[in-house]
Amino acid sequence: MRLRRLAILSFPVLVMVAVACMSDPQYPGDQVLGTFRFNATLDWSKTTCSTGTGGIVQLADAGLQFEATFSRDTTTDAGYLTVQGFARNAEYNEQRAKSVYSVNTTLAGCGNGCEGASIRETLDTVLLSNSQDDFFGRSCAALGDGGVPGADAGVQPPGPTPNGYDVQRACGSLMDEFIPGTKNCTCTSGCRAVYTVEGTRVK
Repeated sequence: MRLRRLAILSFPVLVMVAVACMSDPQYPGDQVLGTFRFNATLDWSKTTCSTGTGGIVQLADAGLQFEATFSRDTTTDAGYLTVQGFARNAEYNEQRAKSVYSVNTTLAGCGNGCEGASIRETLDTVLLSNSQDDFFGRSCAALGDGGVPGADAGVQPPGPTPNGYDVQRACGSLMDEFIPGTKNCTCTSGCRAVYTVEGTRVK
């Protein structure tokens, strides 16, 4: 499987939904924007889960890597995010790509008999074209909160070209919300783990 966990960090949905490893994957829709290799770094200032015992989950103070492919159907505006052969829905709004996915799971901090626990995951990124990426020094760190430059700054937004879709980098966040179960559970409140993510296009 292409997604490689760098730490045991609870139960990221990006791992759990991977139902197949595909050597020659087919992506839904008629337009592939690109495949990105993401590095995710835990942001403790926005994370409410702890590293200690007794919580709904315990996190390791480390990051993770994964690959994901953005694609869409230009005739219906439907969007997709594909991870390890599993395609989930995504929304595209100008340069923003957002994918939300929920899955039922077992959370160790809720007791062995707990039922109905789940994780809700949100990957929310801004996509940068090659010229925009160059403008920011090939790094998400320089993006900040000032917005993305356009043609008035001498750069072009992402878009289709004769050589494929012009998008080079994805900057944003990954959030896993851990939701307590509804039956036979020892946990009563959930928590969230928030990561800063930077994706570099690999194909």
